Amino acid sequence: MEDRAAAAVHKSVISKSTRLPNKVSVFRAELHAISLALALIHCSNEKNFIIFSDSMSSLKALSGFKVDLDLVYSIMKDYTRLASNGKTIMLDPKSRQ
Repeated sequence: MEDRAAAAVHKSVISKSTRLPNKVSVFRAELHAISLALALIHCSNEKNFIIFSDSMSSLKALSGFKVDLDLVYSIMKDYTRLASNGKTIMLDPKSRQ
């Protein structure tokens, strides 16, 4: 909304959201939502996960290992740590209908 942004994730009965600083790009907000999803995965006892995102630019940044972006680097570290602890995580593009 205007120059304000937030990020949110939902898993079963758990939701997590955060208000982001003013003028944050939609790209960074989408990356932040993926980061929130990884935080929920960390706390879960389940082993298999799919993160749906309609942000193709965020998914491309992650699949292209654009680690020059601080948030992408942080997400890749979290993803690697979770995978090494036996969690399977898929990132799936969810198209807007």
